[in-house]
Amino acid sequence: MEKTITEAKYKYGKPALIRYADDFVILHANREELQIAAEKVTAWLTDMGLHLHPTKTRVTHTLDPWEGNVGFDFLGFSIRQYPTGKTHTGKNSNGKPLGYKTSITPSKIAIKQHTHEIKRLLRKRVSAPQESVIRTLNPVIRGWTNYYKGWVCTQAFSVCEYTTFRQLVQWEGKRHPNKSKRWQRKRYTIEVKGHLRYGMYVKDKEGNDKPIFLREHTDTHHQRHVKVRGRASPSDGNLSYWALRLKDHPLMRSEKAQLLALQKGQCPRCGLYFRDEDILEIDHIVPTAQTTRPTNGCTIVIVTMRKLPKIWPGSPNTRRLVSITSDHTLRSRMRLTSHVRFWIGGGGSNPVADHTL
Repeated sequence: MEKTITEAKYKYGKPALIRYADDFVILHANREELQIAAEKVTAWLTDMGLHLHPTKTRVTHTLDPWEGNVGFDFLGFSIRQYPTGKTHTGKNSNGKPLGYKTSITPSKIAIKQHTHEIKRLLRKRVSAPQESVIRTLNPVIRGWTNYYKGWVCTQAFSVCEYTTFRQLVQWEGKRHPNKSKRWQRKRYTIEVKGHLRYGMYVKDKEGNDKPIFLREHTDTHHQRHVKVRGRASPSDGNLSYWALRLKDHPLMRSEKAQLLALQKGQCPRCGLYFRDEDILEIDHIVPTAQTTRPTNGCTIVIVTMRKLPKIWPGSPNTRRLVSITSDHTLRSRMRLTSHVRFWIGGGGSNPVADHTL
């Protein structure tokens, strides 16, 4: 498809194609040339016995209204541009002000689907224990927020958090219709670091009270994407640079990210640098069976197929540590979901993403 589009002749530059599975977007600053690219794609699909869906295919403008629409949704994101003043305007690759700013946010449909999924899970667990509800919803909330945290997400997270709060209030009311709101709040919330959280206390292996609570959407903060430096490549041999970039991976939990920075992207067991394909998990420096302290030092380790010493070099004050999978092979037994990044920029006075198909 990419080759079919780029082979045609264009007067104002070649269009950009962004494709994921069977969904794709064509970007160009000129509508007539965008139409040429669309015809090329249509002919290419026809030769394969395929066709574009008429209700899902449209032409729109990311800055100005076009046929009643502005911007477009793609892979759960809403992409559009807004006119701004000279102090907030975006710039092209040459540093020239463009007069507009690109905004990529979670789409309204994605937010609605996410809140409906939480609502569906709560309805199925009206009579379930509170601990089961918390352990069911936490992975859903964490995964959804991690997917969107690299973009403009703060407002969307606040909306989802408020909606989830209202859903939990309704869930409590269905369980205890004859109890007051104050009683329900006291029954299902605990205080964690000075804040009321929907949670409870459970007993750990040593019989001590351990708080577990529902993760809030705003617990995940916006994290800007850090561009790859210059012409850096995973094949250039600079493993330390790529190991430290792992802490900025969109699917990396903050706890592991802090440990990766602390260990400078290096495995404490073998001294090799981490790679994106490695499987990381947290382990204790001193096994819990050999200590009575509940908070002994921990480490992130990679699942290994061979026996390694229980205690490896490291400061006794190090809270956590990280190490990697067997022999640093390029094959991974865990495939992480790809995080799609959009890049919209351009030269001249017109946006590169003026039109999309």
